[in-house]
Amino acid sequence: MKKQYKKIWQLALPHIKAGREKDLTHVKGVVKAMEMIIKSGIGEEDLLVPAAILHDTGWSRVPKKLQTANDKKGRIKALKLHIKYSAEIASEVLSRIGYEIKRINKIIEIIRAHKFHNPRNINKRIMIDADALSDSFKEQFECDLNYYKSDRLSMCNFRKKNNKFYTKVAKSIFNKEIEKRLK
Repeated sequence: MKKQYKKIWQLALPHIKAGREKDLTHVKGVVKAMEMIIKSGIGEEDLLVPAAILHDTGWSRVPKKLQTANDKKGRIKALKLHIKYSAEIASEVLSRIGYEIKRINKIIEIIRAHKFHNPRNINKRIMIDADALSDSFKEQFECDLNYYKSDRLSMCNFRKKNNKFYTKVAKSIFNKEIEKRLK
């Protein structure tokens, strides 16, 4: 990880740790997925890696009761709040490091789009792909098995059905990783 990303990570880490129980594992997986996708030659690394690090920091400001809401209305409210707060935290962190406002705004737009489907911008699509791809990595997968109290086959089937991708590279990596989880 580049030096500037390490600074972002250090400032984001307290927010990530203060969020949901599984967020640290998840964010590490999203950064890993983002780096794999970028390595294939698509996306703007200087926007996407910071977005990957900061995209779920907002969970730290969402009330715990709302984070675990069982009703649809509560879950949607929690998602919207986490996106709002993640954008605020991203602005704070990136400003502190000295990012120019134009770059900060681009990163924030990527973060805001990570839960809304079918954006036209390739960077926003890659962010959604990295977020979904992380679910297939061993660490995240095992964490999700425990968190959702699920079995391996059910979780694989759920992920295959629900994790959608915009890029061929993310879909290909996902399929390989899910096959590993089945073995």
